[in-house]
Amino acid sequence: MKILLYITIPLISALIGWITNYIAVKMIFRPRKEINLFGIKVIGLIPKRKALLAEKIALTVEKELISHRDIGDIMKSPDFHVQLSLVLKSKIEGFITSKVSTNSLIAMFVTPDAVSKLSSLLMDELNAEIPGIMDEMFKKVESKLDFHAIIRDKILGFDLSKLETIIYDIASRELKTIELLGGVLGFIVGLVQLAIILIGELHVLQ
Repeated sequence: MKILLYITIPLISALIGWITNYIAVKMIFRPRKEINLFGIKVIGLIPKRKALLAEKIALTVEKELISHRDIGDIMKSPDFHVQLSLVLKSKIEGFITSKVSTNSLIAMFVTPDAVSKLSSLLMDELNAEIPGIMDEMFKKVESKLDFHAIIRDKILGFDLSKLETIIYDIASRELKTIELLGGVLGFIVGLVQLAIILIGELHVLQ
């Protein structure tokens, strides 16, 4: 009978440790709405801290990952200006060609080479204005684009059930390890308790 008791002590401790960690992992997201449990208000960690989490993530992303300066650097870069110039030239040539093609009389005199030269002439003028245009565009974008508010609102509006699914899909192995670790630690604690009991009994027998 005592042997059965000795065996059950570490097993029960392991079960308690596993259940404790299992509940702790689940309480990252659940319960999603506050409940009253024996007079204690209980709510999951993420649901409780969602607003604060959204604010902190938005602040971090804006400061460390992307900012108005990053957008400005792209818009003001020479490479971006070259790419914009090529797009504009293509659009201008297409516009002139389409207009010329609707008038057979003009089409007789305006050749594709003439269209190319005309568009190049216009682009020479536009290229000188592109840096100033980009600067003005950036100022308008900067005044309208609030990364902090956009990211915060997106996170606040994100469905918690989807977020829970994503995190469990990514970290399911690690979360299971945490649960099992609770069982292992509980088993070790049970063995320590058993050792203390056995030492106590030996002292009584002596």
